[in-house]
Amino acid sequence: MVISYRLGDRSAAWLSAHRRLLQNVQRHPFIPHANRSSSNHTPDANLKLPAYIPYIGPHYFSYRPRVLCYGINQNLSQHAPWTTHWVASWSADPDLAIDRLNRAASQGGPLPIKPYAEGFIPLAALIIMKGWLRNEEHKLPELADEVLAVTNFVKFSTFKDASSSSIPSCWWRECGVRYVELEIGVLRPDIIIAFGQKTFAELQRVLGQMTDSHFTAELFNCRFPARMASIKSRSLSSKESAMWANEILPLVQRIGRPKHGSFHKWKINQYPRYFLDLAFLPRRYANPERKATCSQES
Repeated sequence: MVISYRLGDRSAAWLSAHRRLLQNVQRHPFIPHANRSSSNHTPDANLKLPAYIPYIGPHYFSYRPRVLCYGINQNLSQHAPWTTHWVASWSADPDLAIDRLNRAASQGGPLPIKPYAEGFIPLAALIIMKGWLRNEEHKLPELADEVLAVTNFVKFSTFKDASSSSIPSCWWRECGVRYVELEIGVLRPDIIIAFGQKTFAELQRVLGQMTDSHFTAELFNCRFPARMASIKSRSLSSKESAMWANEILPLVQRIGRPKHGSFHKWKINQYPRYFLDLAFLPRRYANPERKATCSQES
């Protein structure tokens, strides 16, 4: 594969991981029934966009904790102008399609994963990293985008929306087997953040089936940002307002904000309760045999 962007500042570990993940998707670009994906059909052509690998921050392997975030699916149904633009560019270049997340970042654009570009995923990750570091807040990354890895669990798009209920069960299982288990094994995160209850359940299943007894990961479950009207409705108490202002808002400066006119708008200031809830995620051992720590959905 010819890579059209510069990787000279990437470590050997980054390059090795990137290569292994690319090779896997090249060997397994589709899952059975992928023709049912909305991104494989347009009025003019049958595109068959392949699966894609995670975005890997350039300093992911040199920073601890390593954090890998999973959304649901990319949702390329024809509902917005930028969808048509993406699909057209990816369908013209198979290499770009497979590495679409890293390419977008390398070209200075926002990651084409909706909750990430809006600020939800990187701020949620920073909050959880802050708890992991405890009293060592000075060790938080200067820029979250430089150290995070992020992708969607399901690599194909439904016709309706990105809700887990619209995704065939076989897609979850096939993506887990063909892509997700290898992604986790190659990236070896300390923390995995699942956005959505179904994503969380499927990641529990994948971790439970992994045979590497030397690998452990702390698994957190966050509500998917699109499902939080109830969180937005109630006003903050004075104590909550103080925590939002003093503990969480300062973290925003550690997020790379999308350029003006980006396909997704910056929204984190509209949902303070969502992030306050993340600061109090309870933890429990969901699978003591594998020593993987999980949090219940708030």
